[in-house]
Amino acid sequence: MLSDRFGLHLTRAGIRLAQPADGVFLGSSDIGDVSSRAPAIHPIVAILGDDTSDHTLVFARAVASERGREVILAVAGALACTAVDVLSDTDIAARAWARQQEKAAAGL
Repeated sequence: MLSDRFGLHLTRAGIRLAQPADGVFLGSSDIGDVSSRAPAIHPIVAILGDDTSDHTLVFARAVASERGREVILAVAGALACTAVDVLSDTDIAARAWARQQEKAAAGL
């Protein structure tokens, strides 16, 4: 639900959501701690190809590039627009919380 909204806003900015290639290490995250208590998303966007790990010098250089700046600004805008959606549309917020409760009941 929230990921769909975020993806819509990101697509409007000309950036695509990405899934990493098999075997690509992306590190660890504490998003599980947050998402066990509240609706949350953990988007992955492409700055480089899908087969590039984010813990490399190549990735560090890409983040500092003009493309990296473009992607990060688009992501920030998409996150802000998603927050506005949730705060201004009670149906979106209610569906996000309902999905959260379904996941919690299923032990996810």
